[in-house]
Amino acid sequence: MSEVWRLQTKTDLSQINTNGISVAEYCINEGVMAMGWTLRESIYKELTPDEQNDLKNQEKEIINDFDKYKKIIEERKYSTVNKKFYDGKVNANVRRLAEEIENGDFIWIRSKGIYYIGRKVEKSKYLYKYCDDPNNIILQIGVNNQLTNIEWFKVGDESDVPGCISTSFIKGQTLQRSQKLGCFEISEILYEEKYKEKYKEEFKKRHNKNRNIFKNKMNMNVFYSLLSPNDCEDLLYFFFYHKFKYIAIPSTNKTNTQTYEFVMLSPKNRKKRIYIQVKNGDSEKVDLYLDDYLDLNGKVYLLTTGGKIYQKKDKKEVLKIEFKNNSFMKEISSTKSKKKIYAINPEKLYEFAKEAYKNESVLMPHSILQWFEYLK
Repeated sequence: MSEVWRLQTKTDLSQINTNGISVAEYCINEGVMAMGWTLRESIYKELTPDEQNDLKNQEKEIINDFDKYKKIIEERKYSTVNKKFYDGKVNANVRRLAEEIENGDFIWIRSKGIYYIGRKVEKSKYLYKYCDDPNNIILQIGVNNQLTNIEWFKVGDESDVPGCISTSFIKGQTLQRSQKLGCFEISEILYEEKYKEKYKEEFKKRHNKNRNIFKNKMNMNVFYSLLSPNDCEDLLYFFFYHKFKYIAIPSTNKTNTQTYEFVMLSPKNRKKRIYIQVKNGDSEKVDLYLDDYLDLNGKVYLLTTGGKIYQKKDKKEVLKIEFKNNSFMKEISSTKSKKKIYAINPEKLYEFAKEAYKNESVLMPHSILQWFEYLK
């Protein structure tokens, strides 16, 4: 079954990189996936002349044979300064590139804030690109290990890609799978669109993976998976603006705080303020804790699309929240200044987004509404 991967490349240009080209740019220009861990890193200068020649000769023989690359590392657990050569273990990222990515898998890469999607095809092969010239870009930016014949299609900036993809670039390994809900389906759809734009013909699928979640209707969980964290914040903001005409204070969205996303003011009384906190996802990272908001001097609205709300950070007591009659919010606590704290119903907010898609009089960014286009 096909999968989705993302390749996180170094964004800074090395001081020794006289070519002025980043790893991502190199990959896009050359039509490859590429990463470092050349056999010269961390050891070559420490070897004796005979050991250097031996390593050079073996390095030249690798070409497309990943087993030879592994053998060189696994047999060398030594160095002249008592540093083990990769501890005799092949780097996990290189192993994924050479052995785990399969034909038909989709790959995402990002360069200068722009996202590209590619795909491994039958012609794609592992390549160890030998180089011994320190002035060559291969060694300067570290791209010896490659997967060839990757055609990259430009998708756009963060507002054009699903949140399940953009958030995968925040942290993690250099090369890793993206397995969030809807990730494969939307990647396949976007790849199909770009392929058709260029070649004026339908993209021939290698796999017939079930895409029922994008047929007839999109369920709530898939929808939130496609939203970026910023999109989810915007969605709640536009709800409050549409229903109550609350206005955000722009400067409060720039503060470095984990307690709230931004502050909004009531159109009827500028002294009344509300605090908004939004967490989008399906892991412990999107859990919320009431004791974080007790010192705020205003009403608090908490939204977590896939997490839980706890009384305290020790997680001993999770709140059981039932939204009666599918209400939009429910009062769950209060601050020290007796201001109410509410939980937001993700399902009701999702219904509001659907309403905005159908009704152009509802103000809503395209970055949120665009995902409903794939339901037609």
